[in-house]
Amino acid sequence: MANKDIEIEIDGIKQTFTLKRLSFGEKNQLEEEATDIKIVANQPIVKVSMSKLKELSILKSIVKSSYPINGIGDVQKLPQEAGDKLFEEFTALNGVDVKKNV
Repeated sequence: MANKDIEIEIDGIKQTFTLKRLSFGEKNQLEEEATDIKIVANQPIVKVSMSKLKELSILKSIVKSSYPINGIGDVQKLPQEAGDKLFEEFTALNGVDVKKNV
């Protein structure tokens, strides 16, 4: 599987993140974790949490990082520009079209 190194400046310091390409099963699990299905009046209501999908995508794709990422809370605390860049790189590496999946 392919890995990609990305440099992002956070608080004036260049940080390096290594992202991996997820396997088919990992990608399916990620989508399942970000999806909530409820039954209302015998009808399934499917809701995909875009924020959860983005955060879990970053978390599950990081192989190593010079910036401390130990859980979903660390991903949520990233500066917006860093989180956006990591998710952009994740989608490019994993061939994910978020708009198509919603």
